[in-house]
Amino acid sequence: MKRRHVALVIVLVGAGLALCIGAVATQQLAEDEKGVSIEQVPAAVRAALLAQAQGGAIEEIEMETENGQAVYEAEMTIDGKEVEVKVAADGTVLGKEEDDEDEGDDADDVDDEEDDEGEVQVSLAEVPETVQATLVKEAAGAEIKEIEKEDEDGQIVYSADVMLNGQEVELKVAPDGTLLGKEVEDQDDE
Repeated sequence: MKRRHVALVIVLVGAGLALCIGAVATQQLAEDEKGVSIEQVPAAVRAALLAQAQGGAIEEIEMETENGQAVYEAEMTIDGKEVEVKVAADGTVLGKEEDDEDEGDDADDVDDEEDDEGEVQVSLAEVPETVQATLVKEAAGAEIKEIEKEDEDGQIVYSADVMLNGQEVELKVAPDGTLLGKEVEDQDDE
């Protein structure tokens, strides 16, 4: 009889431990986002955030885990506008979004909606080195006018406008530096 009681106690203790471990794991997932200060972020993240803030105020920084990687999301005020910037732990700017509260019902909002569908304007310094190398090579010394980071069917693509031989050319590059496309823009459509 005592063996049954011992076995039952062992099973109950084991079940209790499993529930406790599950509760702790659930709590850690719920606390996936945590507020951090500018002093607590890695140096590369701090540099990227300060560069993006352009002297504006960094209001709040949250660290979260996305696909097992630390991502820092900062809310800042630049020239009176609220801006949200996402930065990877290595300092790569993953996205920048401006809050357009004051643009209410303007007719120009059609363009803004397109920007909210996964397109973020970025600088050459903000794209991965592999993308930089491909863009510089393909531009062949020409000015890279504009770069957008886009989400195309769940895949990140960098699109850059370049003036080559008097024609505007759109270059599309994957994050690994692969040239996905090179298209001469039809200027009659504009």
